[in-house]
Amino acid sequence: MKLRARWTLALLFTGAVPLAALAVSALRIQRDGIFTAEQELEAAASGRIAAIVDGTIQEAATTTHRVGALLTDGRIDSDEARLDLARETLAQSAALGQVAVYDGDGKLLDAIVQNGTVAPKPPDTLPASASTIDGGGGWLPVEIVGGRILLRYAEPFFGKDGAKKPRAWLVGYLRADGLSASVGEIAERELGRRDTLVVVDTSGRVVASGVESGTLAPGGSLAGKELFAKNDLGPIAKAVPKIALVQAFDAENGERMVGTVRPLRTWLVVVRRPYAIVFAHLAQTQRLTILYTVGFLALVAAIGAFLAGRTIQPIRALGALAAAYGRREFLTPSPVHTDDELEQLGSTMTRMAADIASGEIELSRRAAIEQDLSRFMPETVAKAIASGEKDLALGGQRRAITVLFADVVSFTPFAEAASPEQVVAFLNELFTVLTEVVFRHRGTVDKFMGDCLMAIFGAPEDQPDHAVAALSAAEDMHRFVEASAPGWKEKYGIECRLAIGVSTGEALVGNLGSEARMEYTAIGDAVNVAARLEALARPGQTLVTADTMTAAGDAFAYATLGEHPLRGKKQLVTIAEVR
Repeated sequence: MKLRARWTLALLFTGAVPLAALAVSALRIQRDGIFTAEQELEAAASGRIAAIVDGTIQEAATTTHRVGALLTDGRIDSDEARLDLARETLAQSAALGQVAVYDGDGKLLDAIVQNGTVAPKPPDTLPASASTIDGGGGWLPVEIVGGRILLRYAEPFFGKDGAKKPRAWLVGYLRADGLSASVGEIAERELGRRDTLVVVDTSGRVVASGVESGTLAPGGSLAGKELFAKNDLGPIAKAVPKIALVQAFDAENGERMVGTVRPLRTWLVVVRRPYAIVFAHLAQTQRLTILYTVGFLALVAAIGAFLAGRTIQPIRALGALAAAYGRREFLTPSPVHTDDELEQLGSTMTRMAADIASGEIELSRRAAIEQDLSRFMPETVAKAIASGEKDLALGGQRRAITVLFADVVSFTPFAEAASPEQVVAFLNELFTVLTEVVFRHRGTVDKFMGDCLMAIFGAPEDQPDHAVAALSAAEDMHRFVEASAPGWKEKYGIECRLAIGVSTGEALVGNLGSEARMEYTAIGDAVNVAARLEALARPGQTLVTADTMTAAGDAFAYATLGEHPLRGKKQLVTIAEVR
């Protein structure tokens, strides 16, 4: 019999005592449920903002560090090359608007500004608050300059190991307007009002919000107010070591509120919602419930109490089941077997828990795959394979690709004379640069073979200009190696020059190996020819085939070297040098 039919019979034959008991319990459960739902809603909203803010903070700090590392990288001798790389790094950041560069004495040298960004002029001297930053970087106190809030990350860069005085300081300026826009949008979409989400620093200063004026606007202060009116523990961050639901507090306008605080790496996310909105439906439900309960008190009977007990039991069981799932015990089955809607709810909750467990396993699997693949493939390709958009099973497909082999000339004498640690350190520096070049031109690093790198262009992503991309990558490799060669000569004692072979043709591209271990690679004549050309190439030379010249078109100049025999080829192969 369905639950609705049970309640109908109970009301008709036994009266309202079970209804009264259930009403009291239901109101309590409803209030607790509303409060719990509100806590979950606020936690979810603050979690989304926390993810955005944490990601923005981390990206700003990482980008500032990368720009500083590039500008102070002694391995790149060309100032223009370092500056170009720094500009390109900043241009890829959505968090930073500009980076100011100061010398070791704190005097402004220059500022790198993203195109289209209206950025405030950095001060001529490093802010005094930067002196409190030890070793690594840190966020400077929030300031208001010219009506604009400044969110800045500062980091010192030291020259030689053990140097006590920084060689330079870099200060990254966060896009505060974009952060406030994100906070306001999430607040309005998920909580109904733009003033319900606020990001503050550890002194209570408002860093970002969807409000444009007043105490809650960026630059305002909540120290000693609202949620923090009773905090006397020093810095606000120490008062909220974890997510804490504040039962109630009064806003400045006297409005009763419910709030949540979530600490971030540097700041705090504050969620604040009016009591009247949170419990809007509870008062109406209370009045109606009391009215109907009083009307049925004369019909009280023992059967109703029995029925109420039988009804509350599965509800409690479902509550215990929900608590088990809250403890992430997703394999716990539903204990409710009442042949009604409650049993259906328990079954639905069990299926939901199983789906959540499967989803977490899938997310972990994708993250692990993406992390492994991103070391050899561009990030977009790794994400596509991890998400299932691209197949990672054994097998392959025929594709027109361009293969590039790059080898260090005279590496064997260097490896014989140098220590293994020096050889490994040199190869790590070299392959780091060459891998970045391949990724920049949308190629895939197939493998490293001693001092040789193999890369393919045109797979796994479609790349109509794969020949042009491969030759452009070869040019960049020569350019970066030439710029770094003096430093490597002094540091490792090696005269580094590259010999590069490039071949275009059809190959079988896919995963080779076993189900336990596989490798994404290309097999075909184009791979063999590229390897042979690399072996023929002189230091600083790039050799290509006629097919590569045809595929690349007139994008490059060539010097034809005629037909040559290649090991493993019955016919002569026309080769050329890229000028």
